[in-house]
Amino acid sequence: MRIFLFGLILFLFGACDEPKQKTSKMDLGAAKVHPAASREAHAFFNWWIKQEKREVHLNDQLRNKLMNKRDAVELRKYLSNKGINAKVFGNIEDSIKLMEYRSFEKGMIDSKVLWVDQNRLRGCRKIGKEAMWDCLKQDYQISDYYYVSPPFFSSDKLWAVASINYMEVSGDKSNGATRLFKRQEGNQWKEVAILTYWGYFEE
Repeated sequence: MRIFLFGLILFLFGACDEPKQKTSKMDLGAAKVHPAASREAHAFFNWWIKQEKREVHLNDQLRNKLMNKRDAVELRKYLSNKGINAKVFGNIEDSIKLMEYRSFEKGMIDSKVLWVDQNRLRGCRKIGKEAMWDCLKQDYQISDYYYVSPPFFSSDKLWAVASINYMEVSGDKSNGATRLFKRQEGNQWKEVAILTYWGYFEE
């Protein structure tokens, strides 16, 4: 009888602890860390950041769903006009569709960057747009930042497509564009076309 009562008490203690364990798992899920981007993606963004010639405030995760069918249409149009076989990009729509969130390995970026935590940013944005900018001001003392897509590369590794987006607190100069780059000598890249864009662009 004693053994039975002792077992019952242990069971009840275990049952009481169960909700706490579930809550902590949910909390961890809110701060999800995505798989790291490829070395090639890091090398590409190392190059891009250096072109900015100033400290870049950069979201620490490469964001998916920044490109769409319109980008694929414009890419095919550009390649066709230049006499380049679009097959170097395989099925462009599939490349866009299969994009997913990736995290930067910060140690692989050797340029001057202020990293903006994606999870913190999204949490503040859920409260409201003004709350997001308040968070950025409070946490980092900044009023602008970039978020970017994973680049996707042609099969011959001579071309890259990436969406690069700039956000600033007033919104007057916020902008974004899906850009096509061509690899130059010495692993440098040259922007050769803007496929689609939104927001403010200087003439």
